[in-house]
Amino acid sequence: MSNMKPPPVHRVIVAQLVATALIAVLFLIFSYVTAAFSIAIGGLVSAIPNCFFAIQAFRYRGARNADKVVKSFMKGEMGKIAITLLLFVLTFTLISGIDEVALIAGFIAAHFVGIMMSGLIDYSPNGSSS
Repeated sequence: MSNMKPPPVHRVIVAQLVATALIAVLFLIFSYVTAAFSIAIGGLVSAIPNCFFAIQAFRYRGARNADKVVKSFMKGEMGKIAITLLLFVLTFTLISGIDEVALIAGFIAAHFVGIMMSGLIDYSPNGSSS
């Protein structure tokens, strides 16, 4: 096991959930209940697979575990794609009356927040920016 600290990737998921909630509440305030619900579902369809990816991808650290790091990143990314597809299929088949445009907008908004937050995380092994 390595002494290196894992990067705080949980912040990405938290930011995605907060952004999704804020957008959904904004739509709810203006009485767009179906759009608010659809945006919330879309944000979850983005955040849940990212959570799986974060758990898998950052399981191993250090040069001695380089092969495990690569395999865990691949497993995380493939799982993320599969979970995303599954969640979209489940959403479209099990939830009636969903606003498809709002669902996709919620997904894109949460995904965009995740991408932006990923750029702000300190990935240095000791947790400092030096």
